[in-house]
Amino acid sequence: MTRQAPGDWESMMRQRLTAAAITSLARWTPYLESELCGLRRLVRPGSVCIDIGSAAGLYTAVLARLAGPAGQVHSIEPLPFAHLLWARAVRARRAGNVRHHTLALGMEAGNGTMSVPVGRYGLVTGRSFLARRAGGPDPNAEFDGQVPVTVPVDTLDNLCAREEVSRIDFMKIDVEGAELQILEGGKHVIGTHRPVILVEIEARHTARYRCSPADITGWLLQRGYTMHTWRRGWRKSDGVDPGTRNYLFCPPALNPAERRLTPGQRKLFVA
Repeated sequence: MTRQAPGDWESMMRQRLTAAAITSLARWTPYLESELCGLRRLVRPGSVCIDIGSAAGLYTAVLARLAGPAGQVHSIEPLPFAHLLWARAVRARRAGNVRHHTLALGMEAGNGTMSVPVGRYGLVTGRSFLARRAGGPDPNAEFDGQVPVTVPVDTLDNLCAREEVSRIDFMKIDVEGAELQILEGGKHVIGTHRPVILVEIEARHTARYRCSPADITGWLLQRGYTMHTWRRGWRKSDGVDPGTRNYLFCPPALNPAERRLTPGQRKLFVA
């Protein structure tokens, strides 16, 4: 029997404790998104996940733990200084099954500018957005100013081809309104792999790109996806609610109405 090196064991335990701490905070406090608690119902050992807009790496850390050594997580964040204190504490990018990409995703490759708002205590990286194609009302007008940061931009399709991604099981998208651009830039791999997709959808952010929440939900629903929200279980949803930010979209194979579901899979959802 092969023994694990001490360093590998320590890394595995640190990863497990970090993921457990994040999930507990999400379950019992208002400080982290409660949807983190629902990931264990979607991601299995060996899963391939993509975290788009990974910020400090909270989702990446939990996904890396759930996917395990046989899985892989692609963590995508264009700002290398996003949430530095949290990033240092979480250390998600150091996990052996995580590949980090310092770039933005959009509808076409090239260079772009991230607009980073400046608040009372410094840069508010969690509200930064890709300025390309933005021209509508900007909710970041509430801040004192904004700092431009030049970043490389690529499409999800290009990234997956370059990284030789042969499957995608789960994808999270949180890009402050540019979600439709991510979907359009990844329509080949989404159509091919049919991943489960967790998307942040807020009208105040999509408006800066002159699109609406209905444009995003319609893109996915037209491709056979069903829409769910987390309410201590993934419950079917009929539309975007201003009080809810994150929405889960499941391909037909994970539709609770489909007879192809196993009993175990049916338990993942609440009708």
